[in-house]
Amino acid sequence: MAERTNLATYRRAQEPGERSADEIRRSIAAERETITDTVDKLGGRLQQAFDWREYVAEYPALALGVAAGTGILLSAVFKREPTPRERIMNAVADLTDDLTDRLADVAGDVFKRAITPQRTVKAVATGLVARAAIEFAKRTVTETVVRRPVEGRNIPRREEGL
Repeated sequence: MAERTNLATYRRAQEPGERSADEIRRSIAAERETITDTVDKLGGRLQQAFDWREYVAEYPALALGVAAGTGILLSAVFKREPTPRERIMNAVADLTDDLTDRLADVAGDVFKRAITPQRTVKAVATGLVARAAIEFAKRTVTETVVRRPVEGRNIPRREEGL
């Protein structure tokens, strides 16, 4: 029973209403100091746990792998789409490559056949005849258009030098 009395007296002494102002100030200062020490210790532990320089120094290969993986992931996320102009240019480049390959195949077949002077003379003659025919057609069309009078209009004729 004596213990209960001491316990009751102790509890009454701990109640805030019966403590003096100095006791409360000392108690607050002690609690503040304890909390400050705890926060400082926790901050030191967090800084030590998350210090990346220490991890890189300890595990350089792992750090390099993480950096490479992060770079690949970011490049996949932020992949640049080609513009319409770039898509057109790529299509033209592909077509040009295909045409070049086809022409190389045809040219290879031509060079495989023996080029004789007879074929060369025949090709030159065909070219000259085709050019002469085109010039004749141009001259005929030009003369027909210039000399034909338009009905109801008085259009001056061009000179014969065309």
